[in-house]
Amino acid sequence: MACPAISLQGERIAPEREVRVARAGSRTTHRVTAAVAGLLLALATACGGSGGDAKSGDGGAKSLTMWTFKRTHLAALQQAAEKFRTSSGITVKVEAITPDDAFTAKIQSAAQTKNLPDVLEVHAGGEDFRIGGAGLLADLAGDFPASKLARFLPTTREAGLVTAERQRQITELKPAKVGNLFSVPFTAGTFGIVYANRQKMQAAGLDPATPPKTWEEFVDHLKATTKADPKQGGLSLGLKVSQTGYNWIYVQLAYAYLGKERYEALFGKGTTQGFASPDGVKTLELYGQLTPYWTPGATALGIDDADIAFAQGKSAFDVGGTFTLAFLSQNGMDPKNVLTFPIPPPTGGKISDLRLAPLALTGLSVTATTGDKDAAVKWVDFLTSPEGAGVFAKGSLDLPATDLGTQAEALIGSDLAALQKYFTGPPENTFDFAATSFRPPGFDDAKMGPALLKLSPLKESDPAQTGAQLDAVLAAMWKVSS
Repeated sequence: MACPAISLQGERIAPEREVRVARAGSRTTHRVTAAVAGLLLALATACGGSGGDAKSGDGGAKSLTMWTFKRTHLAALQQAAEKFRTSSGITVKVEAITPDDAFTAKIQSAAQTKNLPDVLEVHAGGEDFRIGGAGLLADLAGDFPASKLARFLPTTREAGLVTAERQRQITELKPAKVGNLFSVPFTAGTFGIVYANRQKMQAAGLDPATPPKTWEEFVDHLKATTKADPKQGGLSLGLKVSQTGYNWIYVQLAYAYLGKERYEALFGKGTTQGFASPDGVKTLELYGQLTPYWTPGATALGIDDADIAFAQGKSAFDVGGTFTLAFLSQNGMDPKNVLTFPIPPPTGGKISDLRLAPLALTGLSVTATTGDKDAAVKWVDFLTSPEGAGVFAKGSLDLPATDLGTQAEALIGSDLAALQKYFTGPPENTFDFAATSFRPPGFDDAKMGPALLKLSPLKESDPAQTGAQLDAVLAAMWKVSS
């Protein structure tokens, strides 16, 4: 039976995962439509079959195809493919399909015609589950057992693993088996990374090679650069997406000041230790110290807009994630002119050396219809080895999920190694964005951002009022979940 053509027009792309709102509207959004996932499942059932014969090039040499949704990864993947061809004799042809909805549509179309590629780069912890649940991805559990997953950064290792909890949360995973591994981590990152313009620091009399060690020093840096350049010496952030202030600065700041237990207590059900408590108000006072230093028009800037403004020299500091460096470079900023550091911990706080647990941003999947799974797995294995990850990272300026340890600087260069070092540290010093069990079920950080925006930069409320507003928002979330 011929597979029907199915239109994707008019479908709404919804963000995926707990970190969805932090990346809303940005180049790193994890998204795939539930409707498309349902279509994929129907196609996998109706069209069935395997994708065809193993591919071969001239003289019988093996060849593979790979699709990625990130055009910025294309050249780096091609560089890695050439290295892989030299060592294995296997040729890999890489194609980039953008934007995200076009990528999803092409997968849907290819499923109908049984013409899927051998390997996909997918949004980790979301898109891999939708496509895998539809029967279109191979199970990699036997190819990447726990011993091999140990090569990845700890908080990324199981991003593509089907668990009982994920089956309960993701309808499209119900046909899959607990223990299936639909992707292995490829790129990793986190939020709460400050980017500083070294030239502007130097012009303000600051040491361009030394990041501020404390929140107070950071505020002093902002004061100095703004004094030196009142119009273009401040801080940029995409506050048009209001929750970026909450997700990319406030939560890291509060965690560093309060420590894990007191930070989590802010979110408790019926707690007296919430945001209006002395602990909560103090953290909001610290956040409010940014008010004089936001770049003009900060509330009108989207996430990409703020990064572009920084790359163009319109601000001295920019806040984003580890993935921001690649975007800045693409927009003309020399990485050598950038000093990076995580949100600095406040003086007198619980944590003096804040570390940031990474999230798996993208993963690598092998399609169920590949004509040569062994060759496809070898390619995935190479890309996630220290050698392959190093080649890719240097070419893309995106951090790998592979834990490079002491080899990092040699494999990926000093700029990226400086970012990856913030991923590892004592557990008690590490803020994990993905840790959510202490918050209300169905927690929506989009509802937290507006109160912070009123505090800073709008100055429409003070820290105590803001704390009360945040407690009211949380109380409503707890009520809905009960």
